[in-house]
Amino acid sequence: MRSLTLLALVAAVGPASAPRPSVIIPPAEERVSPIPIRTTYRVKQQGGGLGIFVDEAVVFHEVGQGAKRVWLVERRRRDDQLGQVTFRYEWIDGRTCPALEEVVSRIGAIPPASIAGPSAPPRGWVSDTPEVTLMGPTADGLLGDVMLLRDLNGPVSHWWRASQKALATCWKSQQPYVENAYLRPRLATAQDEVEVMRP
Repeated sequence: MRSLTLLALVAAVGPASAPRPSVIIPPAEERVSPIPIRTTYRVKQQGGGLGIFVDEAVVFHEVGQGAKRVWLVERRRRDDQLGQVTFRYEWIDGRTCPALEEVVSRIGAIPPASIAGPSAPPRGWVSDTPEVTLMGPTADGLLGDVMLLRDLNGPVSHWWRASQKALATCWKSQQPYVENAYLRPRLATAQDEVEVMRP
């Protein structure tokens, strides 16, 4: 009698429904491979003197690879000139700024520096020149290795000052659009800047 009752219940409920997939996989023609994006170089310029001060954070984004690689640059900059403060948040699209490729290519040519020993102390201090820091991958290093170069009036500062002149007309307020998507900004807020500029 008990087995008859169970059969009646199964017949009333009907056959078990097939399990529903937890992930919906789109057809092959709708799948889009993610674009490789690397935050390759970071520049920090800070300081000054004689009533002129700058605080600038710059991120070089490498989007795609090979022949399809595009450089995008993002920056937050605050200038204080005799108490008059201006703020800029801007982008450069390498596709419309030929000078950017040359700026990036010169990074690998910045001469190396070594830490002075006790018998060769630094020669002095330049107080009214902004300090420039460049962070990027090491040559022939492992993925994740980062080198930090910083100076007040040395090769890093000279490279960045020349780069600023070359890129002066390339900065735009509009964020570039690449491969059907906008890049996630890394310097949109002051807190973002603190996090991304951390060595």
